[in-house]
Amino acid sequence: MILKIVKKTENQAIIEFVGEGHTILNLLRTELLADPRVKMATYDTKFPIMDNPVFRLTTDGVDPIVVLREAASRIVGQCTEFCSQYAEAVK
Repeated sequence: MILKIVKKTENQAIIEFVGEGHTILNLLRTELLADPRVKMATYDTKFPIMDNPVFRLTTDGVDPIVVLREAASRIVGQCTEFCSQYAEAVK
């Protein structure tokens, strides 16, 4: 996955996700919006086949890259837990 930081301030980040689609971005947006430090988390893609989606994240003063990294870590944890429970269920 290739990310390009288009703009970053103390409480805002605009990031281009190269080659990614709705699946990962919607999951990330949902996880971020559950964080009380996040004021806004959204993304858009002008032409889904031709353009890379752009993600916008605004926080209440916390470094948005830190918040994004923490959200990604929580998602990885959820996937690991799911894989473990699935493996146990299909034994």
